[in-house]
Amino acid sequence: MNPLTQRLNFRIDEETFDKFEAKVSASGLTKSEFFRALVLTNKTQVVAKPPMTRDKKQALYLMNKTSNNINQLAKAVNIANQSGQVADETFNGLLKELEHLIQLMKSVANNVN
Repeated sequence: MNPLTQRLNFRIDEETFDKFEAKVSASGLTKSEFFRALVLTNKTQVVAKPPMTRDKKQALYLMNKTSNNINQLAKAVNIANQSGQVADETFNGLLKELEHLIQLMKSVANNVN
């Protein structure tokens, strides 16, 4: 067996750690032995995400910028509505249009390659 020279460090939440501890305890191995056995014998397949295309990167960039502007508009309209500066009909119409824009953006995000 080769000498153990490499160290792995990572963090997990309390619930995951408790589950790990229970499995280690049931195995009768040390944490290190258990983890090594898990890594070397586990049959889990890791499926890498496909790389993001230039078009998708550009679309996401534009949507991030647009969503920031939509948030600013929604906040301004909401403040104006709360102070009585905007008629309810206008406010509701603007909300409907903003919701429509959000749906269009979601559609683009799901369909861009």
